[in-house]
Amino acid sequence: MHIKGQIETDQDLIVDMVRMRHLLRDTSDVRGKIGRMLKSDELIHLRRGLYASRRNVDPRCLAGSIYGPSYVSFETALAWHGMIPEAVTEILSATSKRGVDFENVFGRFRYFQIPEAVYPVGIQRITDSELPFLLASATKALCDRIAREPGFRSMVDVSQWLDGMRIDLEKGLDTTELELCADNYRSPAVRLLRQFALKKGLVE
Repeated sequence: MHIKGQIETDQDLIVDMVRMRHLLRDTSDVRGKIGRMLKSDELIHLRRGLYASRRNVDPRCLAGSIYGPSYVSFETALAWHGMIPEAVTEILSATSKRGVDFENVFGRFRYFQIPEAVYPVGIQRITDSELPFLLASATKALCDRIAREPGFRSMVDVSQWLDGMRIDLEKGLDTTELELCADNYRSPAVRLLRQFALKKGLVE
């Protein structure tokens, strides 16, 4: 039995140890076989006990499986929505658990903790990819990102930060999501963002 062929047939882009033990149920030395598959690139290591079956996968599709619960956000999501001009080399995600970093052949995956009360707001499921993944809406990604900024005291701080980040707000922000984030984030920066957006007519 050629294990690589079976993985592709089963469409297992991401496999854990439970799945590997099932696929290798006729193998006496499962860990040894996995080690050989890693050396031959039949498997690609994501983190301990988790593997990808090939390299040509969008890294954003892998983030939620590497560490969860989580969703892709911050600059990675802002770039996806066309709100910042720069390309983002890291995969940045929000999580309700403690923050952590992982690095593998697909790149660096960084996870930042956010309050549980605001976690469910503005999460979209992206399905037009090989593997569906969770992504922050444009408004949620902006709130997640600005919440990490300390020391905001006025709308002037918000305006200067938006200019410095070169944030494109032409499409506006979602009123409901912005209100929920401002009420639940416990962040002066997010509350000031709401005030700024309302004053400038940037909400839908």
